[in-house]
Amino acid sequence: MSDFLQTFLEPWLLFLADDPTLRFLQLGMILLGTVVIFLVFYTTRDILLRTNSFLYMFFSIVLVALLPIVGFFLYLLIRPARTIKERELEKMLLKITNSKKNTKKTAKKSA
Repeated sequence: MSDFLQTFLEPWLLFLADDPTLRFLQLGMILLGTVVIFLVFYTTRDILLRTNSFLYMFFSIVLVALLPIVGFFLYLLIRPARTIKERELEKMLLKITNSKKNTKKTAKKSA
């Protein structure tokens, strides 16, 4: 099993340095780059669900792309609290509850 794993990983390890310290730094940079890309994609998906404003979308994505970790936390502070669908659902529920209250009031007045 170990021989199979070694033969599988050998071509991929050629890109990394032979020095363990440099290899550790290279793997750390790969991990950090992966996290930054994930944060940018997450922010893009999230902001598309929360607003229709192009400028707000652009600002949020650029903020996270230029300041990866700090920008993501700033984005979490400034993003809209609810998605577009949640706001529409809340409006519909308020409309339904208001119409039910109005029908109850008219039923009491007629009785």
